[in-house]
Amino acid sequence: MTGKDIEQRHEDQLKGSSDAGGVKAYLLHRAKPYLPPWLGVGALGVSGTVGHLVWQGDAAMGIGLTLGSVVLTGAAWWAGKATGPERRLHSAITVAAGSAWFTSAAVFTPSYNGLAVGGAVAALTWNIRQMYRRDPDGVKAIAEGSGLLEKVGLAKAMMQRIKVEPNRVTVPIALEPGEQTNDDVAKALPRIASALDLPTTAVRYSPDPGSARRGDLVVVPMDMLSEIILWEGPALPGGSIADPLVIGRYDNGDPLQLWLPADVQAGRNGTHLLIAGMSGSGKGDGALNVLTEILSRRDVVVWLSDPKSFQDFRPLLPGIDWAVEAGAGTEAMVEAVQAVIPARTRWLGIHKYRAWEPACAEPQEDPNHSCRADGPCGCEGMPFLVTWFEEAANTLRALGDDAFTGIAQEARSAGVSLVVSLQRPSHDQMSTSTRASLPSVLCFGVDKRDEGFALTDEVLDAGAHPGAWGNRRPGYCYLVTPGVDESLYPSPARTWRFTWDSVSLMETLAAWAGRNGARPDPITAGGAAAVVGKAYTERAQHKEENPDDEEQTVSRLDDEDLDIDPNEELPQPQPGEENVIFDQGDGRELSREEARAALQEILDEFENEGTMVIGVADVMEHAERFGRKRGWVSGELQDLLRDGRLALTPKAGRYRIVPAMADA
Repeated sequence: MTGKDIEQRHEDQLKGSSDAGGVKAYLLHRAKPYLPPWLGVGALGVSGTVGHLVWQGDAAMGIGLTLGSVVLTGAAWWAGKATGPERRLHSAITVAAGSAWFTSAAVFTPSYNGLAVGGAVAALTWNIRQMYRRDPDGVKAIAEGSGLLEKVGLAKAMMQRIKVEPNRVTVPIALEPGEQTNDDVAKALPRIASALDLPTTAVRYSPDPGSARRGDLVVVPMDMLSEIILWEGPALPGGSIADPLVIGRYDNGDPLQLWLPADVQAGRNGTHLLIAGMSGSGKGDGALNVLTEILSRRDVVVWLSDPKSFQDFRPLLPGIDWAVEAGAGTEAMVEAVQAVIPARTRWLGIHKYRAWEPACAEPQEDPNHSCRADGPCGCEGMPFLVTWFEEAANTLRALGDDAFTGIAQEARSAGVSLVVSLQRPSHDQMSTSTRASLPSVLCFGVDKRDEGFALTDEVLDAGAHPGAWGNRRPGYCYLVTPGVDESLYPSPARTWRFTWDSVSLMETLAAWAGRNGARPDPITAGGAAAVVGKAYTERAQHKEENPDDEEQTVSRLDDEDLDIDPNEELPQPQPGEENVIFDQGDGRELSREEARAALQEILDEFENEGTMVIGVADVMEHAERFGRKRGWVSGELQDLLRDGRLALTPKAGRYRIVPAMADA
């Protein structure tokens, strides 16, 4: 019998005979399950009255009845240890209240008004519990009485006490020793979903980490994520990045949250985050949920690379310290991140921090975290750093599939989190080393063939199935991250929805972050400036510019042209000016020294404009200035590499310009 059959049977009972006899019989039948608590109240009243007639004024009996009440309440608590905590507490309170009224009524004077009110409340509380035991989806009934495990090939498995919660049934399972393992349950999940007439994502299995044959089968009969909930702002504005980032809700209504920094006391590691999902799966909204939560915290700095020209993130730019698009800007950011990691790690070490914590972002006034031996050092604090690479497939194609490997492996110990967002985290997009160094994943709907790239086998075996959503359930996701109970890894969740109405609030949040958020510390800012120079020190401030101001800008820069009307016709040449020819050069070939000087000027220009990562092709765009071919340029760049003017990057053939005033 399926859940629908049980529900239909309930409807048939409601549609029974409607004549006077049928209605009376139906009402009596429906009332019978709820009568015992009321009968108990009546029996208590009668027994209290009889006791009053027998023991009124008997002090010794009063003491005895009081002690008996205590013993009876304790017995009720002890006997309820095999039940759930709510039922155990409810039973003990009911027994304590009933025995106290009986003692008072027997020795003193019965308070029938108190019995009427208190007894009615107690009886109704038990009636309410009884009503909630009805299981309209039939999950519990099927599990208990219809041979569910036999139907799915687990006949010898034993089900233990079933726990029924609102929209969730948990069935502890003990498998046959030596014949069945937790893998057998994982393989049977699709058949269990079929037997219960539910989607595959509604059934999952959480193995007991201490046993190969025990675990919890979890069934969620109703999809409570179907309701779209709009983003209403950050969960904890002004809080710390060490507090949880709340980005949505699970299918039972619990908050969907993650942590980025480590917590040594809680035993939680710091983490990097992979955001994955196919086009239309809601990955963009998921990224906005994460980024808005980050920007709402007081002790974090964000660097963002977005090849999509900030299509989704533009309202948030005023709150972001450094934002670049694809190409040279992203290359410079990768170089800067790699450079600041050892500098930040060194700072944490000399200030005696095992990992980044909120106190790191404050001035160092604690002698226990001082870089001096004679007391507090007063050093400026170091905020947490989030480096975000949106649509990272573009970056990986340009820099190589292991562009983030070094960052991912070393950054967590430096108070740096890497966020990588892309549609397909497959082996042809990023190296396996990088993927293994991204322990957290926020996985939206993907192609079924990509499930194994996004989630581990253990999570998929437990019932996670993002391929079942594809792009048909925008916002539906799985979250695997430190700090979250592993039993929740295969639990579906959904992020908040962003709409055009969200833009104004996003702009307000970005303005707040720009005014009140953390500023880059000297260690981080200095490290970035030392390796990429003006690419960081003269980073864009993300103010909206008016394209109609171009002429005014030119006029401000060229004061001698202030009186020129650009629409006025040029004057006719004066006599003798008709044959004037501007200098075309003498046509001679530059010497090697002159060509090298021209190359140095080109490098200086790249540095001045903030283009800090170059290759031979970039230099050859200016070949007319030094008159040489690619082979000569390649050799000169190698010489500059040896001289320290250039440095290697992870991408073959690409070089980082070492700022002229910085050490190599």
